[in-house]
Amino acid sequence: MVDSFPGQVPMHRLKLRLVESNPKDPEFKATQSKSFALYKKYQERIHHDPPGKCTVKGWKDFLVTSPLIHERTSAGPEQGYGSFHQQYYLDDELIAVGVIDILPHCVSSVYVYYDPDLPHLSLGTYTALREILITRQLSVRTPALHYYYMGFYIQSCQKMKYKGNYAPSFLVCPETYAWVPIEECRPKLDVTAYSRLDTNGECRGEDIDESMGKVSIFIGRGQVLPYEVFGGLTKHKHDNVVREYVTLAGKAAENMMLILQT
Repeated sequence: MVDSFPGQVPMHRLKLRLVESNPKDPEFKATQSKSFALYKKYQERIHHDPPGKCTVKGWKDFLVTSPLIHERTSAGPEQGYGSFHQQYYLDDELIAVGVIDILPHCVSSVYVYYDPDLPHLSLGTYTALREILITRQLSVRTPALHYYYMGFYIQSCQKMKYKGNYAPSFLVCPETYAWVPIEECRPKLDVTAYSRLDTNGECRGEDIDESMGKVSIFIGRGQVLPYEVFGGLTKHKHDNVVREYVTLAGKAAENMMLILQT
């Protein structure tokens, strides 16, 4: 994709390329060295990583190797679902890379790195706006895919707080899993870093003791016991761990997972 205005000769040319995040993909392999060099430059200049910290292996583990399986479906986006690198070229020079996951209901922003020598271009903001545009474009073919996730939001961290500048924005309540407009969340987060954001929904932790008994414990050799049985056998010495798990997982997930007893 090349950006230009009809009937005008541009002074510069911006080109976007969406590449599957796959070390074996020929297109990805052809741009790998330039992409890593840009990542290293960004990490050392913006995040002050020491020169020896950024390695190709570390970059691949962080931003290339993905647990997602690339999949194409008849009703899905043309490029399929999975992990991708959105590459931005200015006059054929790689200036930014946005790492995204394209999922059935959303585009999830994983990370972005860009050339720190171009601060006047506000590439962090520009790439976020581009990813919002990508989400809108994908939703034309796949209507269910219409959300843009920016990941964690930390009110007290300037490097994370900027995410709230895009509107409309919502934060998920850690107690009820309901999405709450960020304008309602900010006053609470100014007081404490952790807060129940949804004041209307049912708290997921109100029946913790009952939920604890239903949690499945994998004890080895293919054997699984509910915690109401396992807890009695072990004199409830694991209550604190299981209670923390139930509190964090919530009712939506507590019966879908196993706790491994080691």
